[in-house]
Amino acid sequence: MKKFKNARIIFWILLTQGCGYQWREAEERPTLAIPFIPGDEDGTLTNEIIRTISASGIAKVHREGKYRLEVHLKDTQIDTIGYRRDKQKVSGKVSTNIVATEQRKSLSLEASIYDQDNRLVFGPCTVSSNIEYDFIDGDSIQDLLFINPKGVPTTVLPFSLGQLEPVEAAQEAASRPIYQKLARKIGEFVTQFTHHIPKD
Repeated sequence: MKKFKNARIIFWILLTQGCGYQWREAEERPTLAIPFIPGDEDGTLTNEIIRTISASGIAKVHREGKYRLEVHLKDTQIDTIGYRRDKQKVSGKVSTNIVATEQRKSLSLEASIYDQDNRLVFGPCTVSSNIEYDFIDGDSIQDLLFINPKGVPTTVLPFSLGQLEPVEAAQEAASRPIYQKLARKIGEFVTQFTHHIPKD
């Protein structure tokens, strides 16, 4: 009976010590600076990565962090993957041409983590993702017009200087989902780093 009681006491001590270790580890999250990503024109990708890492709690994002996450755009590729018959009529006959209607955007990033002495401490690591989207062919007037109840031809999209073409609008709309996917993968990379930080 005494041996059983001693075993329970030892088990309880180990359990509480284990919980204490986990609590201290959670409190000692590394501080991480995330500078602007070169080529990220409006900062949307940079902000998405900052938001994802901050929300996850894996690191404290701070302008003067002990570590620095460097992310670079490695490759961007857009492939046309969908087509259809052109609906335009030329000299009274339907065109036999085909026009693009669907694309796939692929994006790759390279991530590395440096310390305050600018020494590489983790990485580099390449992460990639892609997304598919449809768009309207801006060359086909029949795709862009409809007849309103008054019988007047009306454009589906207004085209004037400075406004987006349909394919460009589709590419922009596809950016946020692909940025979110990449930000999650960068977050996984930072999580791996936190498991390799040497204890002081």
